[in-house]
Amino acid sequence: MKKQWKVFLGFILVLLIVIFALSNNQEVPVNFLIKKIYLSLVLVIVGSALIGALVVFLTSGATLFQQRKEIKQLKETIQSYETNNEQKLAEEKAAFQREQENEIAMLKANYESLLKEKDQALAENKNEQAEKRDDQPIDYYD
Repeated sequence: MKKQWKVFLGFILVLLIVIFALSNNQEVPVNFLIKKIYLSLVLVIVGSALIGALVVFLTSGATLFQQRKEIKQLKETIQSYETNNEQKLAEEKAAFQREQENEIAMLKANYESLLKEKDQALAENKNEQAEKRDDQPIDYYD
């Protein structure tokens, strides 16, 4: 929509220049430093408008070319940053996963050692109770 308004405005400006030029059709002298030429005012106005449009096109074209080049370089920079970030993220993720696996392994080892200690204590406790039962006569009225 924005570009359509620009095109529409451009057509209106060109139409105004043509109407202005056609309403002024006298011959006027044009000095080119060395030579003086008589031309129709229509040609002078249209020629001046074309030269002005050419100057604007060339200057904006150079600026546009530089901006496109800069945009391309910035996109490449962004792409390299994204690649580096993805690599760093993968490395950090792998390191975190290794740390978690190590921590889980340590916790399992501690759990198993505590479980073995408890099993040994239970076994010793059962043995002590079995020995106590063997030493004492069974009292069925307790």
